[in-house]
Amino acid sequence: MTNESLINRLNDLKNNGFFDRLVIKRGIEKEFFRVDKKGFISKKSHPKSLGSALKNKYITTDFSEAQVELVTPTFEDVDELYDFLYSLHVFVANNLEDGEMLWPFSMPPKIKDESEINIGYYHQSGDGLLKHVYRKGLKVRYGATMQCVSGMHYNFSINQNSFSALFNSTDQKSINDAYLGLIRNFKRIFWFVLSEFGQTNVVDKSFVKNRSHNLSELNKNDLYLENATSLRMSEIGYQSEAQKSLDIKYNSLSGFLQKIKNAITVPFVDYKKKGLLDSNGEYHQISDGVIQIENEYYDSIRPKRSASNNLRPYDLLKDFGIEYLEIRGVDISPSDITGMSKHHIRFLDLILIYCLISPSPKMTPEEKSEIDANEKVSIYEGKNKNSKINIDGNKVSIKSARKDMLESLKNIADFMNDSDLFHTAIKHVTKLPKGQLPKVSFHKDGVEKSKSNLLELKSSEGKYIDSIKKEAELSLEELEKMHIDSEEEMNEFVKNYNLSLLGEKL
Repeated sequence: MTNESLINRLNDLKNNGFFDRLVIKRGIEKEFFRVDKKGFISKKSHPKSLGSALKNKYITTDFSEAQVELVTPTFEDVDELYDFLYSLHVFVANNLEDGEMLWPFSMPPKIKDESEINIGYYHQSGDGLLKHVYRKGLKVRYGATMQCVSGMHYNFSINQNSFSALFNSTDQKSINDAYLGLIRNFKRIFWFVLSEFGQTNVVDKSFVKNRSHNLSELNKNDLYLENATSLRMSEIGYQSEAQKSLDIKYNSLSGFLQKIKNAITVPFVDYKKKGLLDSNGEYHQISDGVIQIENEYYDSIRPKRSASNNLRPYDLLKDFGIEYLEIRGVDISPSDITGMSKHHIRFLDLILIYCLISPSPKMTPEEKSEIDANEKVSIYEGKNKNSKINIDGNKVSIKSARKDMLESLKNIADFMNDSDLFHTAIKHVTKLPKGQLPKVSFHKDGVEKSKSNLLELKSSEGKYIDSIKKEAELSLEELEKMHIDSEEEMNEFVKNYNLSLLGEKL
């Protein structure tokens, strides 16, 4: 989108009342590790004082018992969102086991033995076992080390009234199409997102133990790529070669759902060989498809709908449409104790508004290949100003393309309410150091930062501590009320979970 056409578009939207009506709804999810005083992943179970990992809507676990996942409610105000995220950190810090700390980076600390990483366990019930088996399946497919990568997820939507200034309809199909257009545009500029949010160009050597890689030696403990932006998003990070074959272009919601359904229900040779049951006759995969369930699909952005009536994500999207988008390709920022500052939030808002209001033609196979190639260049060579990417079929330097994108975001910031705050966000995020090399080693620097962060959090007060504490207590009460299933009942639940998809028609 040229600068002139963007400004014309912005003026039209202003005249239609888009910016006057614009209400952005935001939420944040963060994954990170509890570590011991030496910085190694904790072997202890999820602390009971944090509530039930199955029932607490604010604090749960991801792959490992030690991998805490924080989930904020949705907020329209950036300050309130940040305060809640900060309060969650304060609460967790004050409820850790003695000697434990919170790891400050997306890439994990030194892993001495991946077999010692405890997979998340939830409850003796069908729901609890399903979550556990899903994680066993991730370990079987990708190995435990890869699952120790963490990140920030940013949930974004605009309210229905905001859509009315974009098009003459606010029916769900129009909203679906608008969000899918945003997704396609986000994929088109993901190279830029990586350049601004990438913070993972160094890893401890243990992360790639017994795996092929193209990294260089930084010191006796660490490997790195000098010009990389996000090794977390690289082939050694949170990636799946099998999923790339799905070739999802987000040209229609029904097409996306059909791909996801097939990915779950159609056996994939490599995973079929591993079987659904392990040598002890226990489930270690939910399905033998490319993905076990919807949440296993990895991408930088995904269409979502809030959980309701125990419906699975596929059915929620099929029956009710897209409610919000989950932006996943964002590394934890070590410059902010929460991993995402208010400046980062507003910067992401500008990117997403740009993607929403820009023309978004359907994605062709040729363009999909171009997008994937640009992403790869940005991941591995994004800091090299001479690196070239493809924009509209033309080879341009990533430096030049980045300059154009920043100019577009500044234009959008001019039209936003609280315009000064958005301009400040651009200045702040673009000047932040990206992926600094360690002073001593990645692991030791992480330990030192974990210690200083913990001291700050323990001496702080969180605005929302009371409601977070209450939720933790209520979640334990809810867990106590849950029926304990027999082994047969739990196994039957896992066995039947995906059967409903097999006979279902779009």
